[in-house]
Amino acid sequence: MKRNPFIHFFMLTASLLLLVSSCSKENDDQLPTEPVPIDLTSEQVALVGSENAFAFDIFSRIAENPGRNNLIISPLSISVALSMTLNGADGETRDAMLDALRVSGLSPEIINKSYKDLTEALLSVDKRILISIANSVWTEDDFAVKKTFIDILTKYYSAEAGSFDINDPNAHVKINQWIKEKTNNLITDMLEKLEDNDVMLLVNAIYFKGKWKSQFDEANTVLMPFYKYDGTSVTVPMMKQRRKFKSYSGQDFTLAEFPYGQGNYVMDVILPDPSVSMNEFTARLTESEFKAWISQMNEREIDLSFPRFKYGFKKKLKEVLSDMGMAVAFTESADFSNISEEYDLLINEVTHQAFIETNEEGTEAAAATVVEVGLTSVGEQPLVLKLDHPFIYLIRETSTNSILFMGIVADPSAN
Repeated sequence: MKRNPFIHFFMLTASLLLLVSSCSKENDDQLPTEPVPIDLTSEQVALVGSENAFAFDIFSRIAENPGRNNLIISPLSISVALSMTLNGADGETRDAMLDALRVSGLSPEIINKSYKDLTEALLSVDKRILISIANSVWTEDDFAVKKTFIDILTKYYSAEAGSFDINDPNAHVKINQWIKEKTNNLITDMLEKLEDNDVMLLVNAIYFKGKWKSQFDEANTVLMPFYKYDGTSVTVPMMKQRRKFKSYSGQDFTLAEFPYGQGNYVMDVILPDPSVSMNEFTARLTESEFKAWISQMNEREIDLSFPRFKYGFKKKLKEVLSDMGMAVAFTESADFSNISEEYDLLINEVTHQAFIETNEEGTEAAAATVVEVGLTSVGEQPLVLKLDHPFIYLIRETSTNSILFMGIVADPSAN
């Protein structure tokens, strides 16, 4: 008779935005100064498109809840963690997860291969940017997991393998240490403890460190008001510069692009008009609309005011992911028989946490995701772009359009 375990996804993403250079000045002089295209296969193009559709969908759903608070998530971290676990699903559960991830037209095999190739490209495209995407799988000493499942994670996700003794009260410490190392000390307390019925943990960690292609001069930073949703204001350090950037002005918003390194990675900022509801704006924000907007961007001079900000965010995703189509994965009807035939498995919870900081120099960002498995039951005049009220931002690789991070700054003074 099979025992009845559950799969507990525990996602934590931390992002820190500030400048750091990953290369010496001598090396920088020999590197490209313009974006280098990443050539994608048709399957990789399909994966990125589906991944971004998932990103905008889950972002808009999460944005409904914090409403008037700051927000940051890493869609890539969530997608990779769920895609790894997808290899353990079968039948209706697999179909539901494919639907929720917006990749129902792709097989798990294609998803695995495309993520492997895409990850390699993202890691190597800009030597000025330090970026790592790491995965690991941890199993309880007595848990019988299928070798084929581990082999897939090792082959396509370069997952490191480890084990733990559930009877050891400090079993979580070495997993936290792995996450801490992979995120350059940005995520240090992923797990407080392991539950008595935990049998497997799948971990994803993403780290990004780069510098603005055009840095802000700290001498130009001034204190200015930032107007929150309720009309009240807070005084924040506002970074300033005037130069040419790509931008697009829609009917009720402005979109601008601020590059890092050689320009493959950028931060896109979307500033809705003050009269526009952020909830209504994010609800209508889709992958296809965003793709159309960035295709219409043109370079023009911008008089830019950009606030420093630093904040964290945490969200349980079980309800959101259920609404997106994978509710069965959280029930006793779930089928994860490709992980183990000796246990009935289901997903108990998905928790996502993030942290971000921006300043004059650039960006450092990290994300970690843990899957915990356990037993139970145009014009000549410059565009004045003043980011003095709530705005949306994305960190994106431009030639593939892969989105690493998405967020909303509602109050730059909140820490």
